[in-house]
Amino acid sequence: MAQKIPATVVTGFLGAGKTTLIRHLLANANGRRIALIINEFGDLGVDGEILKSCGDATCSADDIVELSNGCICCTVAEDFIPTLEKLLARDNRPDHIVIETSGLALPQPLVRAFNWPAISTLVTVDGVVTVVDAKAVAEGRFAHDLVAI
Repeated sequence: MAQKIPATVVTGFLGAGKTTLIRHLLANANGRRIALIINEFGDLGVDGEILKSCGDATCSADDIVELSNGCICCTVAEDFIPTLEKLLARDNRPDHIVIETSGLALPQPLVRAFNWPAISTLVTVDGVVTVVDAKAVAEGRFAHDLVAI
């Protein structure tokens, strides 16, 4: 049986630095094919456009998928699962999958999606990374909703 493809979920509030972290991952991929699934909540896909210009020859347009139909945690079955299945059906599968949630998404429903039979045999979540704005936290500017955090 083939080794499962690792997937990393990158989450955090708007402006925390998720896209900056992912740009760093792409710049230091060392030849590994990283596929990105980017969840844009608004109509304007800023993060997707920034990441499409990653400047790496191994970073093709097919490796970046943007989901802009709202919050990914609410559209897992309609948008995320079919997108992931399409990535996995490609002849040239990625070595790693990175999912950037919108600043509004809760990661738990997304992580649960990796238990779906069509996905669980091919992909495994290797981590959920939460990016925080350290200055905002130090100044006491953070959410009091523990579920959101």
